[in-house]
Amino acid sequence: MTAFQKSFNLGNSKSAAYANLSGNIVSVLQAGCFFGAMSSFYLSDKLGRKRALILADIIFLIGSVIQTTCGINTTSLGQLYAGRVIGGRFVGAIGTMQLFNVTGIMLSYFVNYGVNLNIPGDSAKKWRIPFALQMLPGVLLLVGIVFQNESPRWLVEKNRHAEARSALARVRSKSWKDPSVVQELDEIIEDFMGHEKMSLKAQLKAACESKRMFYQCSMAVILMFWQQWTGTNSINYYSPQIFASIGLKGTSAGLFATGIYGVVKVVLTSLGLMFMTEQVGRKWSLIIGALGQAFAMFYIGVNGYVNPPNANAALTGSSIFAIVCVYLFVTFYSFGWGPIPFVLSSECSPNHVRSLVMACALMTQWLFNFVIAKLTPIMLARITNGTFLLFGSCCIAMGLYAVFCVPETKNVPLESIHLLFEGDSIVKSATKDTLARYRRAEGLKNASNVGHDEDEFAKGKGYNVHVEDANRSSHAGQN
Repeated sequence: MTAFQKSFNLGNSKSAAYANLSGNIVSVLQAGCFFGAMSSFYLSDKLGRKRALILADIIFLIGSVIQTTCGINTTSLGQLYAGRVIGGRFVGAIGTMQLFNVTGIMLSYFVNYGVNLNIPGDSAKKWRIPFALQMLPGVLLLVGIVFQNESPRWLVEKNRHAEARSALARVRSKSWKDPSVVQELDEIIEDFMGHEKMSLKAQLKAACESKRMFYQCSMAVILMFWQQWTGTNSINYYSPQIFASIGLKGTSAGLFATGIYGVVKVVLTSLGLMFMTEQVGRKWSLIIGALGQAFAMFYIGVNGYVNPPNANAALTGSSIFAIVCVYLFVTFYSFGWGPIPFVLSSECSPNHVRSLVMACALMTQWLFNFVIAKLTPIMLARITNGTFLLFGSCCIAMGLYAVFCVPETKNVPLESIHLLFEGDSIVKSATKDTLARYRRAEGLKNASNVGHDEDEFAKGKGYNVHVEDANRSSHAGQN
């Protein structure tokens, strides 16, 4: 945005120095998110869910104020950097849910488009207003969270049973003496009594105690790594520049195209979560998504080399299809690598090390989000079309990972998920899951005695017997 460049004397937007600076401005937010994610699990355990959210929200609002007021009587970017890092700590601290995430991104696209369209010239209001508006959800959360209960499970964990009973009664809109409230509280207490809380060191040791456990625990981290290398956040953060590199002219046109991209992403993510995840399955959603993403990225990159954009000429048919491919990319992403890594991370994380695995997965997501945000403008300035070829190649690689390394968890009960990581060759078994004929999910859906302690299976006991018995039962039912 030229108004932002003018406020901070950023100079030529096509220079290498500007590309590096642009990467810094965007990526410092993700750096804050990384440290926020790192601290969130300690804070939520120490302070409770409610107070941790209040603290994170206050930090976010402080960061937003700093960003909005930067550049007054100065052209230094130091205050902006500080504000984005501080604000990012809040975003990382509350985690993410894919649908809400893409909805917020879509709204920000149209805010930028509306501001650019209705405020003339290069007024600083063009970038201050979007920065200021991000405080609105923060204020709403701060006001709303005051009237919310603390988590009953956290209160039970801290042996504050009377407060837990009151909180649970309010959540269920019943008296604390109601039998259903008493029964649910007793179940929560019993659950905590049956599971000794593990320290971080103990969880690390447990996650690495065997190849099987390490494989199962590391899958969430690897999925989040590949999710970032789809290139989705390159488009999220730099879509106007990307549309311009394809040949779309004008700031307003680029911002409007970006807004439509956001709408497509929200709609398709909703449809994907409602239908594709359960109908197609996790594994094939990832495979189909990777192939579609790769096609879109490769076409954009190759077209850029064959038909480079001409500022003085109208868009050609091939360039128009390249723009369509941006939307084609988000179509496949929204069905596969957008929501599925979150689904699989939650399903496949062993209960006794779940907090560690999810923390590592979330930190991996923000770490490589930071890397992509930093590198994208530099790549667009130096290799332009090669940027899309790189992401296309990564999509092929993640598709192969999905084929050979990701088990199908569709229809598998959560208490049976660990069985998918047993056996002599996890990779061989995961590869067989690609074909419906050899898929293990149907057998495990009918498996008996799946409630055995995970430690027993970690020692290599029981898997073959249970799966073979389950498969025989499944085939008998089909006959």
